[in-house]
Amino acid sequence: MTDHPFMDSLVTLTAVDLERLLITIESSQQVHLRHQYFLWSQGVLQSFLPHEALIVGHGEYGTPAFRYEVLGRTQLAGDRMPGSDFDKLVGLALDSWQHGGHLPKAFAGGSNGSATCPVGQLLKRFSIGHAMAHGTREFNGDSSGFFVFLNMPEAPGRRHVYFAQMLMPYLHTTLHRMLTQEKSAPELPVRFNTRLSGREGQVISLVRDGMTNQQIAEKLELSPLTIKNHIQNILRKLEVSNRAQAVAKAVKARLISDQPGT
Repeated sequence: MTDHPFMDSLVTLTAVDLERLLITIESSQQVHLRHQYFLWSQGVLQSFLPHEALIVGHGEYGTPAFRYEVLGRTQLAGDRMPGSDFDKLVGLALDSWQHGGHLPKAFAGGSNGSATCPVGQLLKRFSIGHAMAHGTREFNGDSSGFFVFLNMPEAPGRRHVYFAQMLMPYLHTTLHRMLTQEKSAPELPVRFNTRLSGREGQVISLVRDGMTNQQIAEKLELSPLTIKNHIQNILRKLEVSNRAQAVAKAVKARLISDQPGT
């Protein structure tokens, strides 16, 4: 805990939280392609909104133009829930969020699920766990954005609501930057011959997972200065200027896996 933590009436942020938040926001600016969005949402974003799968929706709410897809580290939703039930889950979550004043909406799964909540009933039925929905009310049509975090490790609380509200502008703008990029310039395969050392591979994999330099140093039992030097070498080898670009390029070149925790 810092001596002078940043506070609002509900949530206190430590120095580590602030460093992670800065990394999350800065790295969002480097997301232009689908695999980068996946890495961002399943990497650094997990520090504040941990989840196994993320529903990403856009298009006019409540019309056939609304579309969604699921990003996740596992085939959680697809394995457990038929398509028609999944469509129902998304529709019910969207309706609940809209009728709840467009505020982050928490849904308890498992034994904590409400017997009267249709979303909670579906989550419990398919053992998907806790969930939270939030989106943008300021944008209509194709500019909309709706997100449902699935299988959160604990029932969403004040801290999760706080970060869902704080990070929604970045979730939304990053999504539409990716969609715009896909329309204008399809992603091309990477031809890349550079190799990373075993230690550099470990370091960039932990960067992908959203760890700070201090956390990586503790994980690998190295000094923070050594980690900083490794990252500088990685940036130089990959010919990029920041951590987010390094992760994206390393994944595209198959130097590291796109799966967090591997």
